[in-house]
Amino acid sequence: MIEDHSSCIRVSDTKICCFCYSKHIIKNGTTKTGKQQYFCKNCHKRFIEYYTYNAYRKTTNSNIIQLTKEGLGIRSTARILKISTTTLLKRITCIAGKICQPENYIHQQYELDEMRIFIKKKANPQWLVYAINKNTKTIAAFYIGKRTNKTLNAVIKTVMHSKPQKIYTDKLRNYQYLIPKEIHDTKRFGTNSIERKNLSIRTHLKRLNRRTICFSKSSLILGCILKIYFWL
Repeated sequence: MIEDHSSCIRVSDTKICCFCYSKHIIKNGTTKTGKQQYFCKNCHKRFIEYYTYNAYRKTTNSNIIQLTKEGLGIRSTARILKISTTTLLKRITCIAGKICQPENYIHQQYELDEMRIFIKKKANPQWLVYAINKNTKTIAAFYIGKRTNKTLNAVIKTVMHSKPQKIYTDKLRNYQYLIPKEIHDTKRFGTNSIERKNLSIRTHLKRLNRRTICFSKSSLILGCILKIYFWL
């Protein structure tokens, strides 16, 4: 992890704004804790002399992304970065909210599969349904929900927008009613890539591992973490 040394430098030493790097700054009173506050005449922003809260570090978001993709849980990440779990959850939601789903290439081949997961308790099984580009191995779309046509169709519709040449799935009966016969294929070894991806996901994200005490408490946070894992 890269340490952000710039956040440890006092404004009184550099005499520059930490936002626009202008030298036109003046003292602007103190905070409740007695820290010197400054005002920038250039960007009109206020800031204090020295931030001691770790969430203000410039590398916080990049570290959150790195640790999330390495499979650390919420409490583990918060402990390493020395920030609260509430702040971490807000940051994860914010980071995921800015991620745009990548555009899919037209006339490609896709593999589609579903992975059994659970949220809060094992008595509440959910399914992660997602599609992978057979050539580039990138994730085309994903959706979390019950194992119903609605959940499967949420991913299939996204894939169908790119006019696929072929969609490979397992022999789950629901697929034959949702995917046109001329592009649907259930041949043996047709879903090798996505089955291997399932193993990678379960290995990298402990909350999705089969035999673990780690689990997801919220489908919203799980969706945000998968966005970061798949598309960053």
